Amino acid sequence: MHFFRYITALILLLLCYLTGFTQTIEVIVSNIRSNKGQLCVGLFESEEGFKKERPCWEKSYSKFQIEQEKVVLTICIPPGTYSLSVLDDENGDGKMNYNMIGVPREGFGFSGYEHKGIRKPQFKQFQFKVEGVEKVIIEVVMKYF
Repeated sequence: MHFFRYITALILLLLCYLTGFTQTIEVIVSNIRSNKGQLCVGLFESEEGFKKERPCWEKSYSKFQIEQEKVVLTICIPPGTYSLSVLDDENGDGKMNYNMIGVPREGFGFSGYEHKGIRKPQFKQFQFKVEGVEKVIIEVVMKYF
């Protein structure tokens, strides 16, 4: 199992180098409730993109192999200022599900931001910068109601 992770990380790094992306970010997602469904990750470049839910990059990761309540994802991106959100899409429909009064039924998290309350944060509250060629580590703690 560990061998597969190392090979996958090596392939991702090689692809980043060959495609001109010079920055690797490691996203550590913790407090995952179950291994059902998928994690949907969205990367945003602006407040406008975040408000309109139009990420500049997005990808879904199956959770069936998650054995703990934490997972590490590797993403290659060009330098810039970003915000990252994660949806714990437990039913696999690709969108956040809400109850009758508008409270999320599925988990969510934001880069380096501990979510309190029910309001969606602003882009600047969970943004981070990617510069140079050093690896950036981003922590996302999932929140459930």
